[in-house]
Amino acid sequence: MASEGNTPAAVVLATAAVIDPVAVDQIVSVRLDLIDATDRLREVDEAYATVMAAAFVERGQRTPIEIVRRGDRFRLVFGAHRYRAAEIAGLTAIKAVVTEADDAELRLREIDENLIRNELSALDRARFLAERKRIYEALNPEAKHGSNQHTRGFANMATPSFGEDIAERTGLSYRTIARAVALAEALSPEVMKAVRHTPLARNQAALEALAKHPAQRQEAAVAHLLAEENPAKSVNEAFDRIDGRAVRPTAELKVAKFIDQWGRLNARERRQAMDALGLMEVPQ
Repeated sequence: MASEGNTPAAVVLATAAVIDPVAVDQIVSVRLDLIDATDRLREVDEAYATVMAAAFVERGQRTPIEIVRRGDRFRLVFGAHRYRAAEIAGLTAIKAVVTEADDAELRLREIDENLIRNELSALDRARFLAERKRIYEALNPEAKHGSNQHTRGFANMATPSFGEDIAERTGLSYRTIARAVALAEALSPEVMKAVRHTPLARNQAALEALAKHPAQRQEAAVAHLLAEENPAKSVNEAFDRIDGRAVRPTAELKVAKFIDQWGRLNARERRQAMDALGLMEVPQ
């Protein structure tokens, strides 16, 4: 196993201070313990990082991570899964490109790197777009008051030029961007935290149904949806339980549906159904 990130020709940097301007934007080898990979918008998928680590051991690291210098250390811009894979593989250093960016630009680049990936859940896409909108507006306060024929009238979108900018970067439609930002702004932070690693995070329709309600009702509904015993089957059912509306058991609904269908059959169809039922074994 290569202990220096499989980069024998590179000199492993002992400190960020040794980098001169010429080295910026070139691939170097950097000790893992000099890189701050915390405060990420998106958590690392350990299973994916483990698979990547095996590839590092077999074939080496093909794509460098990107980092920025912060004093005598570095901060990760993107490549969190590669960073974690190097840790799992037992490497002490990793290939990296050192770039220059302030904290706001660094966050934007992290967001953009994630937005172009298709595997983002509906929840993460909403979170990232809302955070990017916040930073973009802070950097471009005049954009809040702009408007044009394409972006005028976006719900919950105060800066149309943000919509233009991110649509061009990601290929997302204006409507998709507007819905995602509105979703992130309406969902309770506690709800986002609770559902992030559940199938609900990928169900935009369910998330939007939750977002129509105040934060306290959202959180109560999610408690029913994620209950270990007898969880609610849908957002509507969760709110029915909260509001004390009777929810018919699944078995009862099936019987009611059967009776309804039976009533729609004519005499010949009923005889055929009875004959078919007579051939079936009744479960004990």
